[in-house]
Formats: sequence, structure tokens, C-alpha cells
Amino acid sequence: MKKLSLVAVALLAGVLTAPAQPQVLKDAERALKDGKTPAEVIAIITPAFSDPETSTLAQTYYIPGKAMFDEFDQLYALKQFNKLPEGGAIAMGNDLLGGYAFYMQALPLDSVKNEKGKVKTKYSKDIINTIAGHYGDYNQAAVDFWEAKQYMNAYMAWDCFINIVENPTLAAKVANVPTDTVVGEIAFNQALAAWQADSLQLALNSFRFAQSKGYNKKTLYDYALAVAVSLGDDLTTFEVAKQGMEAYGSEDPTYIGYVINYYLQNKQFEQAFAMVDEAIASDPNNAQYYFIKGILYDNQDKKAEAKAEFRKAIDMDPENWQALLQYGRVLCEEAYALSDAAPTTAAEYEAYFNEKIVPLFKEAADYLEKSWNINSENPEALRYLENIYYNLHDDAMMQDVENRKNNL
Repeated sequence: MKKLSLVAVALLAGVLTAPAQPQVLKDAERALKDGKTPAEVIAIITPAFSDPETSTLAQTYYIPGKAMFDEFDQLYALKQFNKLPEGGAIAMGNDLLGGYAFYMQALPLDSVKNEKGKVKTKYSKDIINTIAGHYGDYNQAAVDFWEAKQYMNAYMAWDCFINIVENPTLAAKVANVPTDTVVGEIAFNQALAAWQADSLQLALNSFRFAQSKGYNKKTLYDYALAVAVSLGDDLTTFEVAKQGMEAYGSEDPTYIGYVINYYLQNKQFEQAFAMVDEAIASDPNNAQYYFIKGILYDNQDKKAEAKAEFRKAIDMDPENWQALLQYGRVLCEEAYALSDAAPTTAAEYEAYFNEKIVPLFKEAADYLEKSWNINSENPEALRYLENIYYNLHDDAMMQDVENRKNNL
């Protein structure tokens, strides 16, 4: 008898403890019905997220999701009467993000078999209708997050918006599904939010998605190019620059510069020359193309040809600081070469220096100073100027260069 009593006690203990975890769901549901805050509901239901008995139930995630959407609706009603409390807009945005996350976790778990083995859903209809019904609110939430400088939350709110209209099940319940043009604009804004949040890969992904939706403004290529460069992604930089060149190359030669640079890095000189010659043929008065061709020659150690192209660029655009810099550099290097071949005796060297080298240094300094005056954030110009003035024994100008370097 005693043994049987012990077994009975053990069985009774099992019966009493088995429903303990599902009780958490009942408590959370009661709290939801009593109008408790989402934070209070989540605090009650949290143990159910990790318990094997409840962690795979749709109800576990539906309850907190509903609490968040309910609070959003209450705050939204207050907003209509200009009674939204301080921080209410951000609270609404957080409710939308949390509600979406919980509901999307509940949706695939919501399949219950009846006694005949037929799968039936309990929460799916409400989940789908609720998310779809709030899809426009995600855009407003993103704007509110952006204005509050909560850029990652803005990214996430726009991500929800895009996911809703791109999900066939959810989009089927959306009234007036936005066009690809609108979605592309939203994706562009999303990319900017990720960029502001310093999430560069997410930003790049959103830029590319915006482009796939037909967003083709020049700013997309400019921002995407900057992000790809920051990521050190040479192939994507090349691809974005090539696309930008095809769309806006006639008004901005920056793109072809990145494309040519990619070819240079991979020693694909034939492709690089073919591209720049094609660009010159289509726009022969664009000084930047001749500058780029000069860089190509320079990379092949064809100094004379490079110098000629830099000269063409300057003749077409006397304010082209890059061409001025490179032309001055070439003159400076010609002076270095002459110095290396100079006579060794002091008397002969002094005459040779004054006759052949000094004029080159002075001419180089003129071009480099002009380049610096146009772009005063140009350390390479200062590096050559410092060396020139050293060789010319011009202490005053050397000090002037040193002052400019310290102010960079």
C-alpha cells in the first residue's frame, strides 16, 4: 500500500505541474483582455517563449502581437484628437515593429488539425488583416523614427512596409497596393536610413532593390557608389559606376573614373582605353576624359603620352585641378630625372641646375599652386611643392607649405 501511495503521489504531482506552463498563456491572455500594456503582457508570457510545450504555439506570439497592435490603435485614436502624449509617435512605431515581429512569428505556426485531421487556422485571418490594414502606418512610423534620428528603426519600419506589399498573402488584403515606383522610392529612403545608421551592407542592398523597382535617379547611383566604396567592394563599385555611367555619364564623368580605376586595378588596359576613347568620341570637349586617358598612359609608364593628355585637359578646362596636379607632377618628375643625370662637378652642376632644372621646378610649381588654390584639400600638391621649394632653396615658401599642411 505504501508503495502504491508513493506512485499515486508522483502521478498527482505530474498532473498538477503539467498545465503550469499553458497557464502562462491564460494569464497573458487575461492581461490582454484587461487592457494591460504590451510590456506587462510580454513580461507574463516570456517563459512560454522557451518552454518546449508552448514555444511552437501560434498563441504564444499572437497574444503579445495583439497587445502591441491594440496599443497602437489606442494611441492612434488619441492622435486624431491631438491628445497623443509626449513620445507617443515613437511608442506607436515601436508597437508596429513589435506587433509585426510577433505576428509574423505566429503566422506559420497557426495550423491546428481538427478531429478529422483537417488543418484549420485560428489566428491567421486576424493576423493577415491586421498587418495589411496597418501597412500605410509603417511608412509614417518610419518618417517619425527618421525625424527622431532613430535611423535603424526607420529602416526596419520601411522594411515592414516593403515586405507587406511584396508578400502575396499580405498584399492581397492591402487596399490600393502601391506601384513599383512608390515602392522604389520607399526602398531608396530605407537605404538612406541604413546609411545613416552606418549599416552599409543593408544600405547597399536597399539601393539595389530600389533600382530593381525602377528607381533610377542620379542620387541613387551617387549614394550607392559611395557606400560600395566605403565597403571596399570593388566589384560592386565597378557595377554601380558602370550603370551610373550608362545613365548619367554625359553629365558626370565621375562614374567613368571608377570604371577605369577598376580596369586599372585588374590591368585590363585594352578595355580601359576602349571605354575612354568611346567617351571622347561621344563628348570630345569633356576635359575629364583626356585627364583619365592621361592616367591610363601614366599607368603604362608612357610619360610623354600622359603629359600630352593632361595638357589637353588643361587647355579645355584651365580649372581642372586634377589635370593641373598631374601636369605639375610630370614636370616635377622630369626635373628629378634631369637631376639624376646631372654632371657631378660642383661648377658644372650649378650651371646645369640653373639652366635646365630650375625652369622645370618653377613651371611645375605654377601648376601645382593653381591646383592647390582650386582644391585646398589636396595634400599631394603640397608634397610636391615642398620638395620643389626645398630644391630651389626657398625657405619662405617651404614654411608657407608647412603651414598649409598643418591646416589640413
